[in-house]
Amino acid sequence: MKIRDLVLSMGLMAAFGGGCVVEVASRSAYEGCSSGQSCGGGTLCSSASFTTGGVGYLCTTTCSIGAVCPDFGTNSAYLPTCVVNGATGLGQCYDTCASNFDCGVGTQCAVIPGTANQICVPIGTGGTVQPPLPAAYTACSNVSGACGSSTTCVPSMFTRAGAPQGNLCTIACTSGNAAMCPGYVPGAAIQSVECVAPMGNPNAAQCMRLCNPANANRDCAPYFTNCATVQMAAGPISVCVP
Repeated sequence: MKIRDLVLSMGLMAAFGGGCVVEVASRSAYEGCSSGQSCGGGTLCSSASFTTGGVGYLCTTTCSIGAVCPDFGTNSAYLPTCVVNGATGLGQCYDTCASNFDCGVGTQCAVIPGTANQICVPIGTGGTVQPPLPAAYTACSNVSGACGSSTTCVPSMFTRAGAPQGNLCTIACTSGNAAMCPGYVPGAAIQSVECVAPMGNPNAAQCMRLCNPANANRDCAPYFTNCATVQMAAGPISVCVP
């Protein structure tokens, strides 16, 4: 249950003596807010990357994986997740939804541009905001549409078992070199991306985000994908697939 604008007073004591007043945050996590308002659940009133249009503020926090998002969503069936803005690389926590009934005060259920994924976004007012692009390696729906980090929404070479072929924001890497993939860090001992060639076929190679199956899909959730093990010529590898 969410509590807003609540002032708890304990003034009736013994002989109506001294009391105390405890002020609770004026907005709960994942509710729309006005700049400067206090928020609960370890969130802050921040300018949201995703809105219904225009400028909007949301009680949220920055993130890199969904597991760090405060679990204070309106509908427990749709857990909050981390959504990465493809234009800036900034991740913010949002409540997920199937309809407006799953969203908190001052927010609406909306589709992330270029994808089929729905989150609760603040109702924007005033000004205009260019809708952010889906981040690289995000599951997407607008085939041939632009995505962040100069990637494009294309059919994925790999999709989770039992599901129809999905689409992914990525690029081809027919050279087989992961260094051309967005997110590759030269010299890093551990990389987060790889050039993946189905059964060793370089003509079908795509850049994909690596994941650890032991992390219960936390590596892939911000991109609305799932961690799956696929077969390459050198052996199995785990990547985020739509």
